[in-house]
Amino acid sequence: MRAWIKRSFKNRIFITVLLVALLPLLLCAVLMIQIQIKRSEVELAQQAHVELDSLASTLTEALKGVETITQELATSTVVRSTMRRGGSDSRILYQYLFRSTNEFRNVAQFDIYDESGLCRYTTANYLPNEALDLDWGILYAASHTVEFALQQNNGLGLIGASAIRTFDGTILGYLVVTIGEDGLESLFSGKYNSVNHVILLDPAWRTAYYSQSVQGLAAANALREQLLTGVPLTGVEGEYNFYVTDMEESGFTLILQQPRTFTTAVMRSIYTVSGIIGLLCLILCLGCAWVLSRHLSKPVYELGAAMGEVEKGNYHVQLETNRADEFGRLTSTFNRMTREYLLNLENSVQRQKELNETQFRMMQAQLNPHFLYNTLDSMKWLGVTQGVPQVATLATNLATILRASISEGKFVMLQQELELIDRYLDIQSIRFGDRFTCEIDIDDHFQSCLVPKLVLQPLVENAIIHGVEGRDDGYIKIIAQEQDGVLLLTVSDNGRGIPEEILRKLNASDKQEPGGHLGLYNVDRIIRLHYGDQYGISAESVQGEGSRVQLRLPIQREEKNDAEGTDS
Repeated sequence: MRAWIKRSFKNRIFITVLLVALLPLLLCAVLMIQIQIKRSEVELAQQAHVELDSLASTLTEALKGVETITQELATSTVVRSTMRRGGSDSRILYQYLFRSTNEFRNVAQFDIYDESGLCRYTTANYLPNEALDLDWGILYAASHTVEFALQQNNGLGLIGASAIRTFDGTILGYLVVTIGEDGLESLFSGKYNSVNHVILLDPAWRTAYYSQSVQGLAAANALREQLLTGVPLTGVEGEYNFYVTDMEESGFTLILQQPRTFTTAVMRSIYTVSGIIGLLCLILCLGCAWVLSRHLSKPVYELGAAMGEVEKGNYHVQLETNRADEFGRLTSTFNRMTREYLLNLENSVQRQKELNETQFRMMQAQLNPHFLYNTLDSMKWLGVTQGVPQVATLATNLATILRASISEGKFVMLQQELELIDRYLDIQSIRFGDRFTCEIDIDDHFQSCLVPKLVLQPLVENAIIHGVEGRDDGYIKIIAQEQDGVLLLTVSDNGRGIPEEILRKLNASDKQEPGGHLGLYNVDRIIRLHYGDQYGISAESVQGEGSRVQLRLPIQREEKNDAEGTDS
């Protein structure tokens, strides 16, 4: 795959456009779905907790109210005296019973049973026919506790009871309260969303109430099994979220069953639709990327073919295009380039012919350097024979400098450069006599350093001609130093100094040719061309006191001679 992409410019464009167009779309779709699902789940969970808190608070308050009324009735003098007399004075007891239970009669049914388990009084429309067993159930629980006993009824609903006792603890009867399915439904009405369902379980996780009674038993059994195995509560089909709260005072558990917005079927539909849309987008992106890649790669292929023709020597190739974009301008530039190249080739051939003729004429007129050496040698012996040793010295030194200037190689050791400076100083001493002295203070450590040929001579000449000339006590000093891997060659004098304008040009970053100091300018240009702009000439001067010109060169030793093409 990677080789297929690298093989063609069109393939790279195709893959790039496809990825740029398709990947953000797919990533955006996936992220949006996940974000929406997460956000929906969070909102539903928050709503469920609010509803569950409201249901638990309502049930807790109702149970406390019922318990309070039951306890008050069980300890009431009216109830005790009536039950002690075997249930007489029913009218007074009924009035008291209805008046005391008026607040909760639409939720619960209140009954008074005698000590044998028969119902004697009730807030319902009729008395129950069957007696309650004293050996088990709610009456058994009430007889064994002084508090209010509460448990699941045999069907759906809650049943509670308190024993009616004398002061010595003898049971006279029982006050029983029954909160049926209708009562719990009335109690919970309006406290939760209609699409949700409420499940109430007793401490043994038996169903006491389920708003969807048909599924109550199956849901409770499934939840009980999931609770015991430690898996998340999902119910029978796994299409619901369950939120649980424990009512510590009563020991009951209240569960809110909330249908999932994104069920398995819904998620399957979402992924199916997303897959279809993604497939359509893929097809569309493939088509667009293919068309765009062909549109962009066609002029590139044409241009590549034309360049191939140029490589074969066909400089007359021209491309036709009617495009006004960058490829059109590139094609026009290629056509213009080939025309100009063809024209330049013809001109180059013509110039080469003229250059060959000129070089032939120059070779005919070229002087033989041996003629100059022989002439200077004749001047030297003429000075010796005529008793003029200065002429012999001048001729010898000038011949040495001339031979060095025209010899091959661009670099020499500093030792050789100093020898040429000695020759030059001998020549100048004949002219100026004892009006100046030159001190060369250079350690042997620097003698093997490579420097451009004849790089010090212009500096010494500048110090003599433009510095100490006209003085009888001229002094010139040449020193070498090393600083951070850089060779510093300094020529100082006690002459009249360098004019301010020329000094500014010598120290400027963009060197300009200073009038009267062409030698310094040439030396600086040679150094910069060879080593870079961080090297070159810098100058300091005080008018009437002297000047100081310094060369910055990289330190290169004699062993680099061959690599630099040096003639040592």
